[in-house]
Amino acid sequence: MKQVTRRVWKRRGESYYVSAIKHPIKIHAWGCFSNKGFGKLFLCTRTLNSKLMRKIYKYGLLPSTKKWFGDNNTNSSLLEDNDPKHTSKMCKRFKVDNGVQSLPWPSQSPDCNPIENVWALMKLKINKQPPTLTKNFMARIRKEWKNLPVDFAAKLVNSMEHRIELLIERNGDYINY
Repeated sequence: MKQVTRRVWKRRGESYYVSAIKHPIKIHAWGCFSNKGFGKLFLCTRTLNSKLMRKIYKYGLLPSTKKWFGDNNTNSSLLEDNDPKHTSKMCKRFKVDNGVQSLPWPSQSPDCNPIENVWALMKLKINKQPPTLTKNFMARIRKEWKNLPVDFAAKLVNSMEHRIELLIERNGDYINY
């Protein structure tokens, strides 16, 4: 066995921390928002499938759109990628039966869904002090979600027109969003 020595650069007074987590905490998150704010958030540690996705639509998406738009949710459109769980027969049927309108989205497009901006911001905030236990991690995610400002949601929704214009202008290539 060979001993390895590594040099570490740190500022004066800064503690030396080495992460020894071999199996990081993995949590799947689903959330929705409109220009009126952020809706329900679902977190789970197991893999999302179409059956679970249908439950999320029923208990997350529908109550959120009803809160924002009342019973007439014709003013809303669902934007999601073409992940098989979203496009499964079960989920498609649920969306049709419940009047959920989905925006068409090309299968090989860059991911410029505004929810990705939300997840990136939340990761930045949470990673400043990374939790070590799953329940603490989930609590932090919920806290950060609850603290997201309504104007941030509105700004993201209002950016969609520009995002799509840029995608068309660049023939589907990467856009800086």
